[in-house]
Amino acid sequence: MNEDSATNAGLGNAAATHLHRVDQAKLPPTEPVQPAQSDQPLLRNLRGIRYCLIALAVLALFHTLYFARAILLPMAMAVVLGLVLKPVRRKLTHLGLPNMAAAAVVFVTFTAILAVAISLLWQPANHWLEQAPEILHDLRKQLEGGGGPLESLAEAEQELDKLTAMTEKAARSDQPMAVRVEQPALTSQLLNTTGSLATSLGITLSLLFFLLAAGDQFLEKAVQVRKSWTEKWDTVLLVKEIEHKMSTYLGTITLINIGLGATIACGLWMIGMPHPLLWGVLAALLNYIPFAGLVIGVCVVFIVAFKDFGNVPHALLAPAVYLAANGLEANLVTPAVLRKSISLNPVVILVAVFLGGWCWGIGGIFLAVPYLLTFKIICDANKRLEPIGVFLSR
Repeated sequence: MNEDSATNAGLGNAAATHLHRVDQAKLPPTEPVQPAQSDQPLLRNLRGIRYCLIALAVLALFHTLYFARAILLPMAMAVVLGLVLKPVRRKLTHLGLPNMAAAAVVFVTFTAILAVAISLLWQPANHWLEQAPEILHDLRKQLEGGGGPLESLAEAEQELDKLTAMTEKAARSDQPMAVRVEQPALTSQLLNTTGSLATSLGITLSLLFFLLAAGDQFLEKAVQVRKSWTEKWDTVLLVKEIEHKMSTYLGTITLINIGLGATIACGLWMIGMPHPLLWGVLAALLNYIPFAGLVIGVCVVFIVAFKDFGNVPHALLAPAVYLAANGLEANLVTPAVLRKSISLNPVVILVAVFLGGWCWGIGGIFLAVPYLLTFKIICDANKRLEPIGVFLSR
């Protein structure tokens, strides 16, 4: 009986399979379902609405960044500094220090270095800022000194304007009194912003300490809110990659900039410029700004050298030293050290620097490249954003 039942079951399955094949052969070939003609305008409208919403979201983002820069800029600066200093704090914890003690050591050391640098450079920087208008006036006079007939023509035009003004004043006794508004000096404008700078610095340092003391708590919380193990693992990998690349890039760039500043300071000291340490620190800071930092640094050292040396040919030695040191750094040192750790399109970097300067001023210029690099890492890790990462690549 068992053999008969098994035979009947096999025959039944074979028959069912045969009938299924016959039915499939009779059915017409299936075609992909396409939207009706009446639905296509609706789909196009939805696609256009989506693009408009994306554009509005981008505009709202820039609007928020611009008008909330007083609080967002210190927070963004603290996050970047935390990424740079976190490997140092982690090494101290591996040596046996508690997390809070390691964070305190790193924070106190960083704050002490910053305070010493400000105290050493504040006096010469303030001195040169006070003399900046006079230096620019003298430089303009010497550059206009070789004007020849053009300079004489300009002086004649000025005298004619004065004579015309005197004639009109004598003809009209009821002429209203001229009112001239004096603009505050550059140093006064800078001193007026001391309060806001101190507040921003206080917010940055406070948040930096708590970020260092928090350790990996935010990473643990980000993993907890993920549902599957794959999402948890991807989150850990993404955060670790951002921390590694950001700390590597910023730490390496900082060391390169310190070496560049020391080289420029030595070169300027050899040609006899005063306060070479100040200009070396300025060169190191300006080197964080792609492209524009070099132009600003060359102009500043040329103006200062003109004030000290008194003539343009001798003053050209300072920008020559600056350009030579910067050329070696940009063409030999940085490509050899960083290699492919940062592969961003130069045009995109320049646009990011412009947007950062427009939104957050000098701080935005310094933070443009680090946050652009972070955004590229996120795009590379997300398949839906991968085309944007390809566009940002070199």
